[in-house]
Amino acid sequence: MRARRTALTITAAGAVLGGAVLARRATLAPEPGIRTGTFSNGVDYQAVGSGPRTMLFLPGGPGIFPFLRARVARTLLSPLAAQGFTVWRLERRRGMPPGHTIADLADDVAHVIDEGFDGHVDAVVGASMGGLLALFLAARHPDHAARVVLLASAATPNPATLASTRRFGEAMGHSRFAEAGEAFLEDVVPGDRGRPVRRLFGPLVGRMLAKPNNPPDVLIETQAFVDIDARPVLPQITAPVLVIYGDQDTSFTPDAVEETVRLIPDCTLIQYPGRGHGGTVFDARTPGDIATFVNRDN
Repeated sequence: MRARRTALTITAAGAVLGGAVLARRATLAPEPGIRTGTFSNGVDYQAVGSGPRTMLFLPGGPGIFPFLRARVARTLLSPLAAQGFTVWRLERRRGMPPGHTIADLADDVAHVIDEGFDGHVDAVVGASMGGLLALFLAARHPDHAARVVLLASAATPNPATLASTRRFGEAMGHSRFAEAGEAFLEDVVPGDRGRPVRRLFGPLVGRMLAKPNNPPDVLIETQAFVDIDARPVLPQITAPVLVIYGDQDTSFTPDAVEETVRLIPDCTLIQYPGRGHGGTVFDARTPGDIATFVNRDN
């Protein structure tokens, strides 16, 4: 039985890595229909679609995961573009100063909205850690987004997730890439049983993540996120908020999601039974549920 479990664990890690290698190759080639650039404050973007309604997508973190870009574009951003949106994926700003906080990161997004969208967008969608950023944006800049969507996110991450995020971010921030790769794989092959697999594949994952990431930025971003608690700002949010959550998500517990929904004055919860953290972001229902929510009353 132990041998079978180990084989399944290795198979799962291998499948993730194989998909990551293929996706990374795809990101190295030009992506048709995707426009790229940088706003004046150092925030890079990738834009897809040409619809009349504008949506910003804030990815998870800390750091940049290039092998997820192609999948996010294919399963989430492109379907939203097909429903009449122009979708802008925003990275965190480059060259962040030491001590840059989650509030500062929210202000960075507000600067982009002021610069590129005349101070207002139809929706901001935040996935995982990007959802925490979206909450602070909505609280600090209530007129900048008409609606807000959280994907696989809530006001308080699971302490175990925060611990693994800290390990990943600090290792990446100090250029310990093999260690960072092992920490990244904790969500894929968790626990003591997965440790040998993480040690085997961690160096490869770390090398794949090293090139697009600026280590000092990852370290600053990690410090901004790991001690975060968004609950105090939730009652200040006036925009309607949608939370899409998979009930098998271990990064944000059901209690944290329920508390988040309760503390936001106008909040709707959609729950996907049997879906985990990443599964919620990539679920085939997600683009339609987002579009329905954003288009409501329009």
